[in-house]
Amino acid sequence: MNNPPTIWRKTKELHKYIGKKGKIVVATKIFVAPEGFEHEVPYTVAIIEFEDASRKPLQVVDLTDELEPGQQVICVIRRIGKVEASGLISYGVKAKPL
Repeated sequence: MNNPPTIWRKTKELHKYIGKKGKIVVATKIFVAPEGFEHEVPYTVAIIEFEDASRKPLQVVDLTDELEPGQQVICVIRRIGKVEASGLISYGVKAKPL
């Protein structure tokens, strides 16, 4: 269970990703989700390579077409998982096609 200090520690670096651009290395669609993400099935996850050559696996949101390797994306901050019983909302980095 998360509490406000735990969520704060996880999210205090999120501002570094806002607007960061990268490209898709590989993507897949998830049909069987882990606990807490069942409501998002199916969803797409991709490994994103950023301009500084670092890589990060991210969920891809706002899709209209199929993803292709090399497709450009931009990082956005979105809610992750469900709102907890305590009312806390967790946010994280996700990728959005350009």
